[in-house]
Amino acid sequence: MEKLKITLVQFRRRPLAEENLWTAISLAKNEKPDLVIFSENWLSSRPINIDDYIYYIEKIGNILDSNILGGIQYVIENELIKSMGIAYIDKKSVRMCEKINPSKAVGEREILVKGKYIEPIKVNNWKIGCIACVDIFYPEISRLHAINMADIIYNPASISGESIKLWHSVLQARAAENVVYSIGVNNTNTLYPDQRITAGESIVFNPHGDKLVELGSEDIAITILLDYDYFDFVNRRWAFREDFINKYSGVYRSILKEND
Repeated sequence: MEKLKITLVQFRRRPLAEENLWTAISLAKNEKPDLVIFSENWLSSRPINIDDYIYYIEKIGNILDSNILGGIQYVIENELIKSMGIAYIDKKSVRMCEKINPSKAVGEREILVKGKYIEPIKVNNWKIGCIACVDIFYPEISRLHAINMADIIYNPASISGESIKLWHSVLQARAAENVVYSIGVNNTNTLYPDQRITAGESIVFNPHGDKLVELGSEDIAITILLDYDYFDFVNRRWAFREDFINKYSGVYRSILKEND
């Protein structure tokens, strides 16, 4: 299968959505990948109308002439506030994830409606499962993506400096235990509601759990190439994915059905 060229974009969020849009474009404009991917609430710290969110994701996709995984964003839909991810794939907007477990630490449970599981989306024959920020710490969600044949687990996040090592270790474990590429994208130097600061250091692990790239704390876009043939190597060595699909997929699907 073909390789997938992806660009990770991390930067400090500015006060206005339009500022953040053009910062993102300026960082990624020379990369020309198959897919550009973003972090959590990179567009705005405040809930925005879902139609506005879709407008911005489509605008950046059209300007960059690329598929977009637009991170996750607080949005207002039917007068409710959700944390949601929108992608722009093949010139069409696609809902790719919702935050299932709002963060207790930053008070999201006071304002956000609990989201629902959304199956992996397809980009150039690759299947990508989006997991919203803190949901990466709930391994069942990653496992369900893998059962639904995800090749990549994508985690747009807002992670503060003291939690970066923990976040990286969880992403590494999710990659190896599910035999997927895992990608975490984080804001840089952006204020939390509780005054902590996000630290950047977006990261990519391959299906063997090996680190492919780790960004620093600066505002930057970095492009890497994912190789689908690497799955053959890992699956010859490890039976993890084969075993849980054959033995436990029914258990995970039944949990999902109970929570619908």
